[in-house]
Amino acid sequence: MSAGEVAAAAATLAVGIYLILASLGAMPLAVNLLLGLAAATFGVSYAVVSRTREAAFWGGLLLIVGVALIYGGGGSPLLVVGVVLVFASLVALLGLLRR
Repeated sequence: MSAGEVAAAAATLAVGIYLILASLGAMPLAVNLLLGLAAATFGVSYAVVSRTREAAFWGGLLLIVGVALIYGGGGSPLLVVGVVLVFASLVALLGLLRR
């Protein structure tokens, strides 16, 4: 299986467990939680399985977007954009240090 397939399977598993917990009343059923959990799980598992700089970058961005979705838009969009820009800059600078 490729890294993307493994990440998709992990995200599907996380969403399935979330839906089971929501149906049992242990968690609230909310679209932002569902989408955020799927994006964050996919991002983390993709970065871990692939183990490349590009995968770490995109996996990290998906994690940031997933957490922002889980939070439900209660924060400032400028905060999310700022965090993404800082993350992207740090990844680029760390990539230069490794050479």
